[in-house]
Amino acid sequence: MSSVTPTFNVLTSVRRLWTGFLAWGVMSVGSSRSSALIRIGLGLIIWTRFAYEQLPYRYELGWHTAFSVLFYVFTTLMIVGYRARMTTFVAGILTMSFYYYFGLVSNYEPYTHHHTYILGIATVLCALTPSDKSYSLDRWLAVRAARRRGEPLPPEAGNLWGLRLIVIQLTMMYFWTAVDKVHPGFLEGDRLEALFMYYYIGSSLADWAAWSWVFAVAAWIVVILEFALAFFLPFRRTRKYFVLPGLALHLCFYLMLPVFTYSVTVILLYLAYFDADRVHRILDELQGEPIERRSG
Repeated sequence: MSSVTPTFNVLTSVRRLWTGFLAWGVMSVGSSRSSALIRIGLGLIIWTRFAYEQLPYRYELGWHTAFSVLFYVFTTLMIVGYRARMTTFVAGILTMSFYYYFGLVSNYEPYTHHHTYILGIATVLCALTPSDKSYSLDRWLAVRAARRRGEPLPPEAGNLWGLRLIVIQLTMMYFWTAVDKVHPGFLEGDRLEALFMYYYIGSSLADWAAWSWVFAVAAWIVVILEFALAFFLPFRRTRKYFVLPGLALHLCFYLMLPVFTYSVTVILLYLAYFDADRVHRILDELQGEPIERRSG
């Protein structure tokens, strides 16, 4: 009997964890406003990073011209939110092609970084969110149709599993970027020292030799913080202690290193961590809209 009881308790705990995970990850329904803000923000970041490089006149008439036209069409429709889920998915696939085809296959080094990958995969995952139900042309058309028929306004809500996938992606990103730094070249500060020399003080680094311990301490702080962000940001009880350090880390990356749109992308994706209905209520308060008049 004693050997059966521990097994039963383990199975019960596993079942409870699995049920909780399904409720959080697959069956969670909530406001679509966080998803819509992420959709719009990602579209604008994609333009910031790639729009100039994809101007059709920059290429001879051919497949790349067609690619450029598709890029502008679908990213525009994604931002305004027309057939938002479909156009966001296509825009995500086009962005992922920068990483896989233009970067890895064609060996264009600026596109081979995880900066490009996280922007593309986040856009693909955003297509799985209910981002069409808020701040979109789809929403405007649906509201007009409902008013014509004298029906209640459609709710600004949907299944949030796409946001959960974004959270899992950010968790994996933090974990593996931290793992990638766990080697003597980084932990002893050599990598940060080299970056500081390259971007700031050049060959005069010899004068800073006595300060090498500063780079070692900074390296350990980065690695520990990235591990902490991977394990503690997804959970509500610990999230409040790590949001500000995470934002500070990415602001430092943005201000001190040539990470292009990476920091802005990750900061935007932090919206996926927060309760979507709470974000909705905060936006109502900012807009001065009484809660009882909410449609979602």
